[in-house]
Amino acid sequence: MKQVFLLLIFVLVTSSIAYACTCTQRTHRYEYREAAAVFSGVVVEVREDTIYHPPKLFPPGPLQKLVDTTKRFIVRFKILHGFKGTSGKEFSLINYVSDGPCSGYKFDVGEKWLVYVTRKDDELVSGYLCSRTSILKLESDEYREAKSFWFRLRSVFSFGKLRLT
Repeated sequence: MKQVFLLLIFVLVTSSIAYACTCTQRTHRYEYREAAAVFSGVVVEVREDTIYHPPKLFPPGPLQKLVDTTKRFIVRFKILHGFKGTSGKEFSLINYVSDGPCSGYKFDVGEKWLVYVTRKDDELVSGYLCSRTSILKLESDEYREAKSFWFRLRSVFSFGKLRLT
């Protein structure tokens, strides 16, 4: 009994705060419908936004250390195939990355991605970690469905009503 008590004390004294990341996967049609833009593209530039300063939490607490590690990047893509909300040959978006377990995507120049863009506070961002944004796989169901005219047509309907996006 004494050993169990000592082990419990040791764990409590040496443990630190843990942050969990849980994703609820939504249907592809829902993600497509809610996205501000959907496209496949090649990363041509990733640059850090050096004037960005993470927000300060009130009241400050243990999460502030995690928030302070957040960096904002501007990512520019050459569009391979625009499915929704794109015009032109390039698309730029904002990507937030931190040291936390639920951090954003790490885009590298030359990589091909299937991107679901969301709008947050008048910014176009790379979506949240649990979105369907992923490295482009031409054989994936998401890519084949996004290319499908019928999938895109059915995605504008929400509960039987036409939804203009």
